[in-house]
Amino acid sequence: MALKVDQGTAKALNRRLALNLLRREGGLSRGELAAKTGLSNAAITGLVSELIEEGFLKEGESTQSTGGRKPVLVELDYAARYSIGLKLMSDRLEAVLTDLSTEPLATTVIALSNVEPETVAEASKQAVRQLIPDKVLRSEKLIGVGLAMPGLIDVEHGVCRVSHRFGWHNVPIASLLAEQVHVPVWVDNDVNAFAIAQQLFGAARRRSSALVLIIGTGVGSALIFHGQIHRGARFAAGEIGFAVDGGGVKPDAFSNWGRRFAEPAIERQWVELCATSAEQKPVDLQAAAESGDPQAVELLGSIGRDIGIRLVGMIDLVDPEVVIVGGEAIRFGKALIDPMIEAVKQYSFEVPPPIEIDWENNIWSRGASALAIQKFFDFESADGVALS
Repeated sequence: MALKVDQGTAKALNRRLALNLLRREGGLSRGELAAKTGLSNAAITGLVSELIEEGFLKEGESTQSTGGRKPVLVELDYAARYSIGLKLMSDRLEAVLTDLSTEPLATTVIALSNVEPETVAEASKQAVRQLIPDKVLRSEKLIGVGLAMPGLIDVEHGVCRVSHRFGWHNVPIASLLAEQVHVPVWVDNDVNAFAIAQQLFGAARRRSSALVLIIGTGVGSALIFHGQIHRGARFAAGEIGFAVDGGGVKPDAFSNWGRRFAEPAIERQWVELCATSAEQKPVDLQAAAESGDPQAVELLGSIGRDIGIRLVGMIDLVDPEVVIVGGEAIRFGKALIDPMIEAVKQYSFEVPPPIEIDWENNIWSRGASALAIQKFFDFESADGVALS
């Protein structure tokens, strides 16, 4: 089906197409850009010159040539603009200033006396001004602010439909923040933000589908289909932490994934185990596992295996190209993760997709920053071809 667009729209789409190619593949020559986008050499030359002049692209090294002048690579200048990511916690706002690759440049934390929307908006203004004190620099280089938070988020309207953790209902948080920071603001569920960062520059970078599992303060997931986050009809896709788990004849026999597998739940099980043990145990589960405590290793292994078995059901349902696991519970290390991976291998239908672990667990605020960066790279050409 032919797409009817005006000249200005076509130009914008072609710019985004070229920028995304360079983001995914790194430096390319003008000839390679023309071949991959389907644009003429003349059109690419003009487009690249324009983007270099605006500071978004820069010329890199020359490549080998089969004859004649060596092609010069062009690549993204990730330092050309800034983004700010905000991660909303129950007692604080974690903020990070990044370049366009989500590489952190500076961080700050603003303590919150409460999580009322107006308090969060004021704290956001403080964070932005601390990270970029110069008003002119904010105006010229800051492309936007991303806010990552738990809850069901209407990303099109920037509204938190519901956040059980904060007691929010239908809060227009994006507009409240934008009034304070004076740049575009994008809001999304924190697990989706993590997935977007993985899609832009992480393990999902060159894949069209991915399943993300987060084991942290809560348990959540995110789904990427055809390079896009799948949010669902109620913005509730991936909210597996509320899934009923276990069961019995008594109502209180039911639990959910969050109460069983979230980091605080894992810690609670360790405390309960230590209370019934005749041996003196390290208070910290991570330290106990790292020291080889057999009960700590057994507990984490059992939990990891249970998570893996449930992860198999998700994998078989959506059949992703890659599975990415992250969150605060990753700190428990291989005692938790290895049994999870073994369970996936044992119970999956055929060979499971690769499982990538985000061991660093520093991507939460960077994920929020990626919300704004994603909009910078977004283009609406559904079939991924150049428009003319």
